[in-house]
This record gives sequence, structure tokens and C-alpha cells, in this order.
Amino acid sequence: MTKRIEAIDMLRGLTIIGMVFCASFSWDSGLPAFMFHCQEPPPSFAFSPETRGITWVDLVFPFFLFSMGAAFPVALGNKLRKTGRPSKVVLGLVRRWVTLVLFALVLGNSGKIFSAQAPEIVKGILVVCGWLALFASLVRTSRPWVNPCGYALLLSLFLVEALAFKVEFSLYTSDIIILILAWMALLGGLIWLVTRENRPVRALIFFFILAVKAVGSYTPAFNGVTVPSALAWLFSWSFCQYLLIVIPATFIGELLLRDNGDEPVGAAAFLPIAAVLTQLWGLFTRNVAADFGITVALAFAYILLVRRRAGKSSVTAFAGFAFLIAGIAFDPLDGGIAKDYCNISYLLCTGGMACLVTSVFTGLESKGYNGGILALCGQNPMIAYTIVSGLISPALYACGLLGLLDSLGTGNIFWGLTRGVVVTASMCLCTAFFTKKKIFWRS
Repeated sequence: MTKRIEAIDMLRGLTIIGMVFCASFSWDSGLPAFMFHCQEPPPSFAFSPETRGITWVDLVFPFFLFSMGAAFPVALGNKLRKTGRPSKVVLGLVRRWVTLVLFALVLGNSGKIFSAQAPEIVKGILVVCGWLALFASLVRTSRPWVNPCGYALLLSLFLVEALAFKVEFSLYTSDIIILILAWMALLGGLIWLVTRENRPVRALIFFFILAVKAVGSYTPAFNGVTVPSALAWLFSWSFCQYLLIVIPATFIGELLLRDNGDEPVGAAAFLPIAAVLTQLWGLFTRNVAADFGITVALAFAYILLVRRRAGKSSVTAFAGFAFLIAGIAFDPLDGGIAKDYCNISYLLCTGGMACLVTSVFTGLESKGYNGGILALCGQNPMIAYTIVSGLISPALYACGLLGLLDSLGTGNIFWGLTRGVVVTASMCLCTAFFTKKKIFWRS
């Protein structure tokens, strides 16, 4: 069996920590705009589609997509070796898709209880019970009765909320992040499985999707192409654009399975991080020309430093620089990089940056670093993603700590950030506990 690739776990863990932190600090504490989604700036946080640029918060979702794609050669490759039958792997992908779609619907609808006419303590109890029901539904266990009990408890909770508090379940209310991940897990997994021995075909699929995205972005050719209304709750053609991050990640995942070569040390290991930080300055402040020049210079410097001892981390960095430079070049064509509505510049730049960060983690792994808390969180993403809203926040509010931090964080950056640190640290500790106890959710 192929061992876990700690670099992928570290990237996924970094993403989860970033996701929780950006959702947990006090938004009314006076933090600057680069601490939020670029297109939802303070103080109003109203969506502004004409705003161009990215912040570190805009990297969270594409980084998670990249970690998913990079894991396909490992996870699906292991299953293929165990079963020897691709059909079994396909069946597993379909089951995972169904699980994630249902998970997205449950998460999306569970939040409706907060707007219902009910005492706060009742809402808190229902939220905690909902998380425990999810836990029982999704936990990997040898006890056959646990998962069915979880399903029954979930159904019972939704019935209670519907009858007692008039909360209506809707197919059109889902967690959009999980829904997109469900489709990327299915489509990306199938693409890797079909092309695992034919990488040129996989590359052609990538360029075909890129061409379709370009035509749709720069011409009105696909304006009339829509999904049937009966399926609009489940799928959107726009989901497919994220394959431009997932597909390149599968090549990196295959690369990371190879034996280690000589990995870069010293200054070279910091150049990929310098390139990522440069984007967070140049693309956010719209100094795109300077950003492009600095990134190209960093790429050439990196090549010169590692050309004679290139290993898999440096090859990963080469790919990251190539995608990043291409993404910056698309910035003016797209009228500026933007997360929503997602454009080519965003997809290529963020995929390239994920690649660069992965190269750094790969180098650390080759030197014996096992990832620590990052890897522990990255190995258990479903628990990490839900445990704050489902367990930690209700518990911290019940003991009065979050209420105190809410009041202290109003207009105060220090206490506003402290709130985020407390919640995120709690998530890390709880997730690490479950991981060490080998308690995982099916996904």
C-alpha cells in the first residue's frame, strides 16, 4: 500500500485552518480589507462583482480543490490495486458523490434553525444534536448499527424543526462549497481513472475545458446554454471550470508518488513562498505589471538555484511558476483577476500558488517533517469543516467565552483576531484528537 503523502495533508490542513480562521475572527473589529474576500470588502461586506484582485482568503477554496486533485493518484490508485477492478473504483466515486451531495443539503438546511422563532438555548441544542447525528451518520465504524442510527436521528431532527419551528427543507438550499467538491470528486476522479495511463489525453481534456472557458468568458457563444430547471439545485455548468485546478493537481499527485530526488535547500526553498506573497500584494493592489516582473524574476532565480539538483519538490515548483505566470498574463484579458465571477486568471493563478506551496511542503516532508497539526487536520477534513459550527461555537457560547470575545472584539483588532485564534485553535485540537484516535468521517 502506498503511504500517505504528508505534503498533500499539510496543504489540506493549511486550507482548513485558513477557512476556519477567516470565518471566526470578528468582522466588526476594524480589520483591513485584505483580511476578507476581495470582492466583499468592509465595512458593508456587500458583494462587489466589479472589484478586481484577490486576498489570502480567496486562496482557501482553490487550495482545497488542488489538494483533492493531488490525492486522486494516491487514494484511487490504492483502491485500484486492492480491487483490481476499475468498476469498483467508479462505484466508490459515485457513492462518495452521493454522500457529499446529501452532506451539502444537510449542512445548507441545518442553518435555517437560526432564523426560526425559538429560544437560543433550544437552537444551540438542536445544532449540537445535528452535528452528533452527522457524526453517527458518517463515522467510519465496524459497528453496522451506528450509521443507520445517525440517519434516523438526522431525519428526526429535521421533522422536529419542521413541525415545531416551521423550518422547511429545500433542495435549493445547500452548502455550495461541498456541492462543488462533490462534483469535482466525481468528475476529477473519473478523468484521472480513465487517463491514468494516458497523460496526453488528460492534458487535452484540460486544454479543452480551458478553451470552453475562454469562449464562454470572451464571447456570448454559450449564453443560452443552461441546465434544466429540475436539475438546477444539483448542478451548474460553472462547476466544471474548477477542473482547471483539479486536473493539473492530478499530475502533481503522480509526481509526488515517485522516489525523492535531491531537494532544494537554502534560499531556493523560500522563493515559491516569496512568489505567493508577491501575488497577495501585486494582484490585490493592482500593481499587475510589477507583480508579473517580480514573479518572472523569482522563477528564473529558482531555476538557476535548483537546475542541477532538481527533485520532485522543485519540479512541482516549476509547474507552479508556469501556471502562476500564465494566470497573471490573463489578468488584463479578464479585466482583472476575480473569484466571482470566476475567471481564467483566478483559476490559473490560484492553482499555480497551490502548486508552489505544495512544493515547499514536499521539501519539508523530504527532510523528515511529518506535518504536525497541519497534517492531522488535513487527514480529517470533514470533521474539521463542521466541528466549529456544530460543536465548538455552541460550547464556547454556552460557557460565555465567545459572547465575551464578541463584545471585546467590536472595534478592537486585537480582540477581534483573538476570537479567530481561539476558535481556530479549538478546531485544531479537537480535529487532531479525532485523527490520533483514528476516528474519521466517510467522504
